[in-house]
Amino acid sequence: MLLVLSQGQATVERGFSVNKQVETENLYEESVVSKRSICDYVSYAGGIQNIDVTNMKLILAATAARQKYSAYLSELHTKEAQANDAKSKKRKALQEELEQLKTKKRRLQKDAEALEKEADDLAVTAEQKHDFTCITKSNSFHKTAKQKLVDIQAVDQYPAAVQGQMIHQQLLSLCR
Repeated sequence: MLLVLSQGQATVERGFSVNKQVETENLYEESVVSKRSICDYVSYAGGIQNIDVTNMKLILAATAARQKYSAYLSELHTKEAQANDAKSKKRKALQEELEQLKTKKRRLQKDAEALEKEADDLAVTAEQKHDFTCITKSNSFHKTAKQKLVDIQAVDQYPAAVQGQMIHQQLLSLCR
């Protein structure tokens, strides 16, 4: 198989070779673009010897470069701090939600235990007095206690999902 490129692609191919010369490790896109524009200007001027280094605009651009870089770094740090703040707020909200769920579970357990005890007491009373209304109340309390236990199981499943979310977020933050 033979690949033939027309002469119309020569400038593009030259651009690739210039990019290869400019390319070094750990360069951000802005750095590559800046170095490429410098190489393009040197080529436009006809070589490095044809560039006037006493040009005031060139000197000002060189002195302002450090300030621009410092501004870029401070902006980058600000964005990272905002992202970290957002992550910590989300993590804190998840932790608060988890605490609320634990409190709700404890309350439901306490209610279920109290209902069971009351139902058992009513059953004993009904047995002693041969009172069917106490049996009805006892059965009602048992049903309510069972429903509370079902609610506890539902609450138990939700914190696992919340904790899974928290672990997932922590792993994502470590990967970045």
